[in-house]
Amino acid sequence: MLRSMYAGVSGLKAHQQQMDVIGNNIANVNTTGFKGSRVTFKEMLSQTINGASSPQGDRGGTNPKQIGLGVQLGSIDKNMGQGSLQSTGKETDVAIQGNGFFIVNDGNQNLYTRAGNMSFDEEGFLVNSATGNRVQGWVANEDGTITETNLDSLEDISLDQSMDASATTEASYTDNLNPTIDELTLTDESDTFEISDGTNTDNINVSLTKGENENEWDFTLNADSSDTEFANTTNNSINGTITLNASGEIEKIVDESGAVLVDSTTSDNIIVNQVGTGTNTEIVLPGYGEHINTATLFEGANSGDIASAQTNNKQTISSSIYDSLGVEHNLTFDILKNGPNEWLVQEDNIEVSGASPSGTGWFGGSDHTITFTDEGRMKSGQTVTLQMNPDGGAANDQEITFDFSQFTQYEGDMTADLDQADGYSQGELKDFTINDSGTIVGSFDNGYNKTLAQMGVAEFANPEGLNKKGETMYSISNNSGYPKVGPAGSGGKGFISSSKLEMSNVDLAEQFTKMITSQRGFQANSKVITTSDEMLQGLVNIKR
Repeated sequence: MLRSMYAGVSGLKAHQQQMDVIGNNIANVNTTGFKGSRVTFKEMLSQTINGASSPQGDRGGTNPKQIGLGVQLGSIDKNMGQGSLQSTGKETDVAIQGNGFFIVNDGNQNLYTRAGNMSFDEEGFLVNSATGNRVQGWVANEDGTITETNLDSLEDISLDQSMDASATTEASYTDNLNPTIDELTLTDESDTFEISDGTNTDNINVSLTKGENENEWDFTLNADSSDTEFANTTNNSINGTITLNASGEIEKIVDESGAVLVDSTTSDNIIVNQVGTGTNTEIVLPGYGEHINTATLFEGANSGDIASAQTNNKQTISSSIYDSLGVEHNLTFDILKNGPNEWLVQEDNIEVSGASPSGTGWFGGSDHTITFTDEGRMKSGQTVTLQMNPDGGAANDQEITFDFSQFTQYEGDMTADLDQADGYSQGELKDFTINDSGTIVGSFDNGYNKTLAQMGVAEFANPEGLNKKGETMYSISNNSGYPKVGPAGSGGKGFISSSKLEMSNVDLAEQFTKMITSQRGFQANSKVITTSDEMLQGLVNIKR
């Protein structure tokens, strides 16, 4: 028989196999994550009729005489190039932009795929929606941290549907404290105080107005009773002036007669000739050098009632904190200017709704002092710990560390405020997002977000060497190498795009062109067979 006939048969078979691959490519032109393949041919063994001869003397050498025995399939190569991304609007649809594969488990082994059409099953596991294979990754701890992201720690991904309450342990504060005094006002509910001579009492009303000079304020004390009489006056009211230095410290207090009551060498009080129709007493004044924000401005002798003032060198800060049961408490405290480059948080000024101080006080029995350098930067008092006992059965002796290290002290707006605080109430999952690293972040109805899980991505040294397992899944082969597993975007792995799917990378124009060449090749090989048959027929006819 003619060799050409068998060569033609091999050509038919090879082009038929090529057409099978082309047909599969075209059939999967709309398959999510599908990677097309191509066929290459190689020549079969050649029959050597005469071998090559080397040159001999004056004769040149001759080349070998070989007749090819046909064609066979050389390789079927996968085209692992990136397919176009299609936006779907479905939050569980994901695509890898770059190298890598999603990891899924069919119950027996890990498989790898570029198809990111995912959904949750009735047990709450994230699965490939076409196969039901569970998506592999790493589930976060209760505090939202993921400690290991390697092959050995892969697990089925499920989302925690609720967030346990967490007690506040840290609160940090930031921005500026203004050292410049522009305003002096009476503190809330302290514009009236009581005086007494031991028998008779009267209420003294206080008012403050800005004086003519810088850092100077005029005051008026007015008694309710017309029978109360102040020294150096003939009526029931008295005026005076308080002078502060630029830091808010008291330099001088004088009454309306010009008498110096307080300065660096004098420490007198305001004398009350009689209280109502009673006897004499006095109103106690603060001392020289006391800061206006922390001083007792006017104090009724024998009564304990006081009137005090504040400057705009005071900042009130409020924030929400949580106990171990997730109960919200409102925390409020003032930061007061207490001298040059010095500020104070007073224990008795702290208010926490639904809680009381534990031990000897909120700060352990003492006020907290914050100091700055002469360049406005934090010097000391960066942190302090508040201790509280919440009401309602929550854990007692809860400690919250206040971090003031980000405060500055410059002239300008008073902007000091809470930066952030940890802790939250219990919450239920209402939504989630998937970022470009494959991290699934849950949004809970308590207003907080928490990392829930992270998808794993596998990369191979030779992804074309993977075995196709059907359903757009791949498994490891002897020539693919072992998977290098990690988060998306790490170690050369691609990033994840959410609400998108990777389309098939099959190029129809290319496939149709190859279909034409394959058809022509098949036709040509069939012609070789018929021609060889005709030649054999002619040989048979010689006998006739």
